[in-house]
Parts: sequence; structure tokens; C-alpha cells
Amino acid sequence: MRFECVDEVRHSASKVFTLMRDEMPSLVPYLDDVQEIVVTDRRQEGSSVYVTSLWRGSANKAPKLVQKFLSPEVLSWTDHATWNQVEVCYATWRLEPKVGGRLFECSGTTTVREKTPESCEIQIEGDLRIYPERLPGVPRLLAGGLGGKIESFVVNLLVPNIRDMARGVQSYLDDLKAQGSE
Repeated sequence: MRFECVDEVRHSASKVFTLMRDEMPSLVPYLDDVQEIVVTDRRQEGSSVYVTSLWRGSANKAPKLVQKFLSPEVLSWTDHATWNQVEVCYATWRLEPKVGGRLFECSGTTTVREKTPESCEIQIEGDLRIYPERLPGVPRLLAGGLGGKIESFVVNLLVPNIRDMARGVQSYLDDLKAQGSE
């Protein structure tokens, strides 16, 4: 399933890009469905910065029927991102489930484009494929019935969660500015 979300942030592209690349864990209090982000590896080669992070999500908004199968491990994934800041602030990324083999495949790009000196646009686009039959503890016969519910859950949360990223960036930078820490 292809997805895309574009949102404006009223801060400079360089501030937004630097925050997303270098300080992503600082955004956790501003992201409703994320409990934790831990950077596990970071290295720079030329103009590329490679960041590997462990994300821990929340099942609070999942349908009750699905919640019992969503352990903290299932709601955790590793984000492998390559951030480049040459002409355009750009990242390619690939998400990898923490457990359960290959519960999903998800990869895409994040682009931060300057609109004005004090505003930018965050564009996040990618492809997602879910394999409910690989969810630990889900009986094979039930997986077919849950497949539609899980797909619907992910579709309904994916774009709003991506929008939460832009809103979280906006709120975090607004708070820094209000505190005079910008």
C-alpha cells in the first residue's frame, strides 16, 4: 500500500531537518502513538548521516480485538535512515519489525523543502506491506479474518501518525522558541 503525507511547518527547513535527523528522541512527548525512540547507531560519511533507531509504539488506538495480539515487542521496530543535506534535505528509510520475522515491509523517503525562509514542507511517502499471518500467537485461520482489521487499523492510523510527526516538530520548535532556547 502506497502512502504519502505533506504538511507545512512554520520553521525553517534547516531547523526542521536538523531536528528530525539529530534529535528525533526529543519529539516523543509530542507524538501520541510513540512511547520511546532510542538511537542505537549513528555515523557520518561525507554529507550522509546514517541513523539507526529503535521505536516503541503504543496499541492504545488499536481495535480491542487486535490489542491482545499486540505485545510491546510487536509494536517495536527499527528505523534505518540515511539523511542527506546537499541540495534538498532528504532521507531514505526502511523499517524493520523487532520481532516476528517479517510482519511488515515498509520503506520510503522524507523530504524537507523550504517554502519561505521561515517555513517548510515535510513530505513523507512510502510503501507498506503487512503480513498478519506472521503475527506471533495469531492462529492461522484467524489471521485471514484479522487481516482486514489490521490493514484497516494501519491505513486509518498511518497518515494521521505521519501528520503527528509534522505537528510534533511544529510544537517542539514552538516550545523551544517560547523558552528562548531556539
